[in-house]
Amino acid sequence: MLAAVVLDALGAAPDPALDRAVGPGAAQRLRAELRAIARRWAAALAPGHAFEATSTAAAAIALDGHHGPVVLVAPDIPSLGPEHARAVLDDLAEGTALAVGSAHDALPYMVVLAAPHEELIERVGDGWEALMAVAAERGLPIAMLRPERRLASPADARALALDPLAPAGLVAQLGNLRRREV
Repeated sequence: MLAAVVLDALGAAPDPALDRAVGPGAAQRLRAELRAIARRWAAALAPGHAFEATSTAAAAIALDGHHGPVVLVAPDIPSLGPEHARAVLDDLAEGTALAVGSAHDALPYMVVLAAPHEELIERVGDGWEALMAVAAERGLPIAMLRPERRLASPADARALALDPLAPAGLVAQLGNLRRREV
């Protein structure tokens, strides 16, 4: 049985420049919509076994007693969709013990574990290279998921607004994006 955790510790820190660029209310709505995308994605991937956690310690508590595969996902990736779910399931079916998706900031946006490996869960904030090193030391089969871009900064917002594949609801909320941040 697969479990999925929307993990704040995988997300980027809130960028005050985004608040200035789109306005504080719009930035809050963007962050709420991003979290909703991650929640829906986790719930579709692991029905009845999707959780939210602010820290790796909270994720470990949510996963206490769980023995199957685990997916940890950041709450700030606008492009989460069925192709990510297929990649997760395919990697697990191929026997991958650890799969990591790296965001444009070189930090993981998704960590897939064949089983809840406590040391790897604790190290998710250390970056994908650290996770891969631990898995390699243990001889675990590893894989990389395709990279993605977060929506955390004004530059991310501008890039999303230009992306023809971006979720229309998020792009509509970027209508307030000012050309010059304060």
